[in-house]
Amino acid sequence: MSSETKNVHHEHPDVVGSRNRLGLILILVADIAFALSILFVYFYLRQQDVNGMWLPRATEDMPAVKPVNSWSAWQITLVCLLGLMSNRFAESGAREKAIAKINMGTGAALVASVIALIMQFMQMNSTGFTTRMGAYASCYYLIAILNSVHLCITIFVSLGNWNRGRLGLYMTDSWHLSISRVWWIWMAVSCGLGAFALSFS
Repeated sequence: MSSETKNVHHEHPDVVGSRNRLGLILILVADIAFALSILFVYFYLRQQDVNGMWLPRATEDMPAVKPVNSWSAWQITLVCLLGLMSNRFAESGAREKAIAKINMGTGAALVASVIALIMQFMQMNSTGFTTRMGAYASCYYLIAILNSVHLCITIFVSLGNWNRGRLGLYMTDSWHLSISRVWWIWMAVSCGLGAFALSFS
């Protein structure tokens, strides 16, 4: 009796990939609904501006709340678009069986996701207000924290893609890159929606 064990897939990779794609679709549906609800709250509270608490004026106890420059949010969106393009580059490398192209694309996507998260943290640290300083401040942090969570997930996915590419696993099967492309598209769109909202303070 041999003690040697083998790592054997009991299901075809296409079946596994199909199940993972379904899981991603379900996650995206829930995440998109949550993101759109945040945008609805943002514009609803902005329109209502109850007691002037959207952007409160300065008082003896609290300085005036100044809106975040939306350009920094658009910059994060641009970085996410670069990450999406890098992932597509890696996909083309997988189709061509070019491991150098795969590694370059997955590595660039990983770097883009890390840079975007750092930029998001820098933006949050430079606001000059807290969640208790009016409706705008609360909505901003909702958008920023959701974006940060998205970027953390993107870093995790991109790190996995880079590692699989480094090991040469995409030379035979690359459906992981196709699934991550869908996530990257949503990442860029969600960043763009947040930047769009913050353009209307």
